[in-house]
Amino acid sequence: MTIIEVYGPLRERLGWSKKQVHITSDKTTLARILEEVGLKEIILDEREQIREGYIVLINGIHAQFKGHGKAIVRNKDTISIFPPGGGG
Repeated sequence: MTIIEVYGPLRERLGWSKKQVHITSDKTTLARILEEVGLKEIILDEREQIREGYIVLINGIHAQFKGHGKAIVRNKDTISIFPPGGGG
């Protein structure tokens, strides 16, 4: 089972802060997981790159260093998603 945690205004937008996702393959990608929970279009662009401003961590390592949407996610991994910051 993989845990997805969302932070900041993304929590209010989605109505949840943590979800559990069952992974059945060792070759499951971040894009596939995000699609399963309805976040793919929000987090990834058409090339499956993480959209500017978002920080996506897989077990504390930025997913951009693991291949963006093509990053492999395994059972018991934790995905943490931080939306773009705002302020002024």
